[in-house]
Amino acid sequence: MIVLTASGTGGHVYPAIAVAQYLKEKEFSFLIEQGRVSQSILDRHQYDYETFPIFRKKLWSYFVGFFKAFFYFRNHNVQYVYSFGGYVTIPIVLAACFCRIPVMLFEQNAIPGRANRLLSRCVSKICLSFQESEKYFNKKAIVGGNPIRSVYLSDSVVDSLLSLSWKPGKRCLVFGGSQGASSLNSFIESHYEWFESQGVSLIHIMGEASYRDVYADQPQIICDSASGVKRVIVPYIDDMKRLYEWADYVVSRAGATSVSELMVYRKPALLIPYPHAVDNHQYYNACAFVDLGFGIMALQDEVSKSVLKNLFQFELNIDSEDVARFHGWKDLVS
Repeated sequence: MIVLTASGTGGHVYPAIAVAQYLKEKEFSFLIEQGRVSQSILDRHQYDYETFPIFRKKLWSYFVGFFKAFFYFRNHNVQYVYSFGGYVTIPIVLAACFCRIPVMLFEQNAIPGRANRLLSRCVSKICLSFQESEKYFNKKAIVGGNPIRSVYLSDSVVDSLLSLSWKPGKRCLVFGGSQGASSLNSFIESHYEWFESQGVSLIHIMGEASYRDVYADQPQIICDSASGVKRVIVPYIDDMKRLYEWADYVVSRAGATSVSELMVYRKPALLIPYPHAVDNHQYYNACAFVDLGFGIMALQDEVSKSVLKNLFQFELNIDSEDVARFHGWKDLVS
C-alpha cells in the first residue's frame, strides 16, 4: 500500500489526487486532518481517507496524530508515503520515518513550506516544483514539477458555458484559486465594461463565498453586450482543464496548483500574488513563472488597465526543456 498525506486546501490536496490518479492500479490510502477542505475535495473525487485529529495550534494533537499514524503503519503493509505539505503531515511523516517507511516530500511552492523544511532531513526524496527551491534542501531534492490531475470531475457548468455562442476574439479566464480572492474579484468587477470595450470575452470564477455574497443562489450570471461580447460569472468550477483550453489568457492568483496548471497548459497569464501568503510564497511562485517566460506579474496595488493591456499583447517565450521538467514527478513515483 502507498499512503498519501496532505492538509489544508486544494493547493496541497490536488497534487495528491494527481498522484493517486497516476497510481490508479495500485493500492493507496489518504491520511488527512479532520474538518478541513481536504475532506470535501476527496469526497467529491470519491476517494477513501482516514482523518486525524491534528490542529495547527494544539501541540497535544501532534502527539495524538503521531501515535495514531504509528499504529496505522504497524497494522497496514505500507511500502511508501508521499507527503504534500501542511502541518498535518508532520506527525504522520515522523511516524513513517520511525517505522522505517520511505517517504517522498512534494514541495509545490518556490519558497518551501515550514512542514517540508522541518521534515526534509528524515525523508528519502524531495520533489520540487521550482528550481528556486533547491537551495533550501540537500541533494535528496529533484526538480520534477507539481503533479497536475490528468482527469477532472465532470462538470455540467462547464458543459453549459462551452455550449454558449461566443463571439470570435480574445477570451480571458479569471479566478483566484480554490478559495477565491475578494480583492481580485473587486478589481475585475470594476473593469467589466473595460473588458467589453476591448472586445474580450470573460469567464470570471469568483469563489463560492464571494459569489453567494453578491448573487445568492443563482447558478451563474450571463451578460451579453450590444456588441456581442459575453461575460459569464460563476462561483466554482471543477473541470478547469476545459476552461484553460477555452481561454487565450488568464488572470489569477499565484498559488502553486494554479501556476503549475498554467505552465502545463501553456497559458499566458497575469499573476497577482496574494500579499498575505505565508513567507510571501505566491510572490516567488509568480517570479519563477515570469522567469520561465509564461507571463507577467503585478502586485495587488499595481494592477491597472495598462497591465491588462500588456497581458493581451504577451506571447509565450518558453524553453522545451523547462516544460519537460514539469512531468518529472511521474518518473519519481514510478
